[in-house]
Amino acid sequence: MPLPAPSPPPSWYWSLPYAAVALFVATMAALLWLTHRQDAEEQRATLINDVLWMEQNLGFQFERNNSHLTQLGTELLKNTPITPTTEARLRQALDPESGLIRILWLNGNGDVKGAQPPYTDSHLVGETGGTFPSSSAYRLSRSMGRPVYSDAYAVIENQTQFEVHVPIFEGARYLGSVVGVYSLNNMISRQVPWWFSERYRVSVDSSLGVEIAAKSRVSPLSGLSYEIPFDPPGHGLTLNVTAYKSEVRWIPLLLMGSLGVLAGAIVWSLWQLRRHMQRRQAAEQALRAEHAFRKAMEDSLNTGMRARDLKGRITYVNPAFCRMVGWSAEELVGLLPPMPYWAPEALERTLAVHEMVLGGHAPPQGIEIRLMRKSGERFDALLIEAPLIDSEGRHIGWMGSMVDVTEQKNAQELARQQQERLQATARLVTMGEMASTLAHELNQPLAAISSYNTG
Repeated sequence: MPLPAPSPPPSWYWSLPYAAVALFVATMAALLWLTHRQDAEEQRATLINDVLWMEQNLGFQFERNNSHLTQLGTELLKNTPITPTTEARLRQALDPESGLIRILWLNGNGDVKGAQPPYTDSHLVGETGGTFPSSSAYRLSRSMGRPVYSDAYAVIENQTQFEVHVPIFEGARYLGSVVGVYSLNNMISRQVPWWFSERYRVSVDSSLGVEIAAKSRVSPLSGLSYEIPFDPPGHGLTLNVTAYKSEVRWIPLLLMGSLGVLAGAIVWSLWQLRRHMQRRQAAEQALRAEHAFRKAMEDSLNTGMRARDLKGRITYVNPAFCRMVGWSAEELVGLLPPMPYWAPEALERTLAVHEMVLGGHAPPQGIEIRLMRKSGERFDALLIEAPLIDSEGRHIGWMGSMVDVTEQKNAQELARQQQERLQATARLVTMGEMASTLAHELNQPLAAISSYNTG
């Protein structure tokens, strides 16, 4: 039976796997991008929360310092000389963690009554010299009755300072002011905790955008930053916090790289599979063509072909064999001896020929046997058997070709009979010739004798 030819796949058949792979890679890339974006948003939210925490912490520190300065103001302005208790409280207020580096106390006229530690104008820079402490901040705090911060100004060694003026009142009477001098650099260095500085670079910029103080370490910045007004002390100062670059997250990178490699491998495999399928389809097409050609050859033969296994079971018959015996291929394939086309009167000889063939002793010139059609008609056939070898060289059965020689034998018998009649006729003719010759030879002497007698 010829192999059925499969229908060709549609044009989009081979594009579907590539589209699926592309969709999978795009989905995973979008997922990684969304994950990265969510991480960035979480980092920014964490940055904002940390900055707000630091702002609140600095605000609490300023409030504590103002409270200490208010408590010290009454003692410093009313007690002369300073008591040991007040000195101890001064040293406590000047703790490095507070950010204060100097405390001054001014009388009601704005004159400096004292300072701890003592100072000179030699440490001031530029226009700041001669304007320390700030007279404008002093007047504003006295008039407003609350702490007022001055502008930031530069001092030696690239340091920046600012002041807080705290007015001191006794009832409604103004006693003077206490001035706390902050080192912006020390305050940023002391008030920023270690865990904060491990994550972020902290800097303070002036109103002109010039960086005047910073706490940082040698590490690349990520570009993720947040800026808030540094108030207090205000006056245009801004607090900038920039996140450091975090360590490379190898898992997403490896995942993306693995996805790329996997997608490439899948595409390559699909391409190889397509080439293999194309070669296989071409081979199947060639096989179908070859099978159809051989089938056409077998169907056009007048010689019956029959294949049997090693047990004598029929495994294949061609149409010529079926026409010869009258049974169909479905009726014959799978049968074991005795076969339905064996003539009963020649059963023993046919079985002997069958055993001889299975034993491998079939004569190469073939054997004539008497067979029977399905209609009961007998016919003579010439059977030639040969071993059937598979593609691996194994002997799997026997292949026989059968030719109906009934007409040939009838023609031979008719020729033999005609030859015998010709031979009989030839003998009769020879006998007639002999009789004619003998009569001629006898007539001459008889005629002579008759003539002699007559004379």
